[in-house]
Amino acid sequence: MLGYVVKRVFQSILSVLIVSTLTLFLVYSCVPRQLVFKGDLVLPKIANKPDEYNDYKFRTWEKLGYIDYMTQQEYAQEVFGADSPNVSQALLRDSSFYEKFRTDLSARGYKVEALPISGYLYATKDVALLTRVFRWYAKLIQIDHPYRIQDPNNPGLKRGYFLTRDWGGGLALAASGTIYKYQIWVDDSFPFFHQNIVRLNMGRSYPTFDGVPVLDVISGGQGRSARREIRTTVRGEEVSFFTSIDEHSLKYKPVLDRLDMNKFEDNYADGNLTTIDPSMLGTSFTIGMYSLLLSLAIGLTVGVIAAMKKDRIFDKVTMAYIVFISSIPTLLYIALFARFGMKVLGLPDKFPFLGSQNILTYILPTISLSLGGIAGEALWIRRYMVDQMNADYVKFSRSKGLSQAEVFFKHIVRNALIPIVHSIPMAVIGTLAGALITESFYAVPGMGKMFPSAISDYNNAMIIALTFIFTVVSILAIFLGDILVTFVDPRISLAARKEAR
Repeated sequence: MLGYVVKRVFQSILSVLIVSTLTLFLVYSCVPRQLVFKGDLVLPKIANKPDEYNDYKFRTWEKLGYIDYMTQQEYAQEVFGADSPNVSQALLRDSSFYEKFRTDLSARGYKVEALPISGYLYATKDVALLTRVFRWYAKLIQIDHPYRIQDPNNPGLKRGYFLTRDWGGGLALAASGTIYKYQIWVDDSFPFFHQNIVRLNMGRSYPTFDGVPVLDVISGGQGRSARREIRTTVRGEEVSFFTSIDEHSLKYKPVLDRLDMNKFEDNYADGNLTTIDPSMLGTSFTIGMYSLLLSLAIGLTVGVIAAMKKDRIFDKVTMAYIVFISSIPTLLYIALFARFGMKVLGLPDKFPFLGSQNILTYILPTISLSLGGIAGEALWIRRYMVDQMNADYVKFSRSKGLSQAEVFFKHIVRNALIPIVHSIPMAVIGTLAGALITESFYAVPGMGKMFPSAISDYNNAMIIALTFIFTVVSILAIFLGDILVTFVDPRISLAARKEAR
């Protein structure tokens, strides 16, 4: 087993690297860089300001990894220091610094040009494709530790880890000297166990959710902020205040204002806001998991009964349902069911009507998503069982005097479940990706729309990040499926067998 695990881990890492690298090459080589501005709302507003327009465009390309960009002022600050009076002198029209900038930057491989209005120089250099890929991997994994913060204005900053209670009274591992105060904690929000020690940096979203880290887009809460009253102790005094800050996201803040000092004991006072709605990831996972449970519970039960009653009325009705669901477009049967649920059952057919806090909101999307799953599970378990019914071991079991029920549930069902069980981890993890048609129809703010939207909006960072995430979880699902079947049937071994001599 150990050899199998080591081999699969190596293969998985290699697969992730290959897929991610190919995606990076495709995105950066096949998508014209000018298209990334398609959904930008700022650029059209400054189109009549050439200097500002050019600066914004080049800085955006630099942020996305296409180019290296340096202005005359930035170069002067690099040469003289940010606070030097020589910086302003270097920007004067008759300054010899113009020629120095042109000579030095050209020697570095930059293309030097002047802004059309001010005449200030700027330099750009295309980043080689391999360099872009290397930079993406170089900053991918970020580890937080007590020496990450180096603040010259706070030389006495304590460093180390300690156990503490958060505002809700929960136990958490916190630290000082780190970027994030809270390192490990558990709460009731998906995925329930959280940590800030190792974080993935996959860049910032653009043009949609401009400037927000990609992982924060898909895992951060949605909707309006949720204020709550907090009672805690600050510097030995009991305080009470209302806030919408997510305590577990608190980061180091070099300079505190008066309000910060009234709420926090230390410099960890910069946090995200809590919201009333779950994240895109959490919303899709909730609907997807309940849909999967319905599909497995109903589909497997119906499929087993249909196999036991092969060619009878129940089996024919089951096959009719399977054929119906399989033969019509998904959007059509979702629309039909939504119409029925709204008119007959009085359920909301759009997610925002009652919001994420009302359980009725989830009923129609969950059942709609499970309709196809029920048909699929019923079809496959029935097919596997019918195939097993004609196997030699089944005939042998019957000849030993076992009843029909014993043959079915001790032998046929057990063997027929193996391929179903192997696919369960993939189905569970697949819920994280969301369901495009179902979520679009019911206006569910989930993950289903993210990948198509990222492609249509030329959101390169989002495309690369989602590809990386889905590749990792898909490979993990296959690995978990292999492990799971060994528990269902101990006869299956993942260890390599030695050849008999």
